[in-house]
Amino acid sequence: MVITSSKVLSQTGTSMLPVKVSHAEPVFFDLIRDLGARKGERELNVGMGMISTNAYTIQSYLVEYEFAPVNRLGVEIELPFSFHKVPDSEDLAHEKTDTGLEGIKAAFQYSFLVSEKHQATLAIGYIYEMHGKGFDMLHYSGSTHNPFFIVAKRWGRFHTLLYTGPLFESGQQHHLQSLIINTNIDYVLPGTKNFIGIEFNKEITKEKLSMVVRPQVKMALSNQIALGLAIGIPTAHTEEKLDFLLRWIYEPRKKISR
Repeated sequence: MVITSSKVLSQTGTSMLPVKVSHAEPVFFDLIRDLGARKGERELNVGMGMISTNAYTIQSYLVEYEFAPVNRLGVEIELPFSFHKVPDSEDLAHEKTDTGLEGIKAAFQYSFLVSEKHQATLAIGYIYEMHGKGFDMLHYSGSTHNPFFIVAKRWGRFHTLLYTGPLFESGQQHHLQSLIINTNIDYVLPGTKNFIGIEFNKEITKEKLSMVVRPQVKMALSNQIALGLAIGIPTAHTEEKLDFLLRWIYEPRKKISR
């Protein structure tokens, strides 16, 4: 391939693609399509997880579709589900009813700077989530808003990433709930897209700083299919204990326009 200052010329010489730096993507708090996404890229994610607390267990599922309508812009639609498993002896009847489809999540992410020289990418984006009550999506219970900023850089086989932004919650009132700061460091195995790493999910509120440490691994099963696993370990004593997320990732072949 012939590399220009801002474009990559395919071997057929029929299409010009923008430069893209490959970064390891977090497994738990994943991105909205790849950084530096190219038009026509698509990805389907199906996830299954579990959160264990002192009082009950939450089984979670997600279906997520990502695509790039234009170069460097990623768009995502996600349907998250949760089901509470409460011991019969516990008086938590409301937890049994607030299960099912949690809401509808929509997001976009734009990579405004991609530097092949510095092996780095900068991006901004926005996540909007409408909350419902179980499967009754007509029962609107508020929404959350998360504008964010991303810095990702490669250091040889090590990949680092910073994701940060405020989280606003709106119902009858609109207020700042917390500040999210996620950091990642991953080691990509030579000649593959497989990696092992660790994800630090931090949330700052007026009362405290909470952090969950998530060791993670991603393994490519084929050119189109991969599996990701993240295990959450809270760093402070909270109601939540260990959690995990298993993510099945399918990336169809990109059609090259002639």
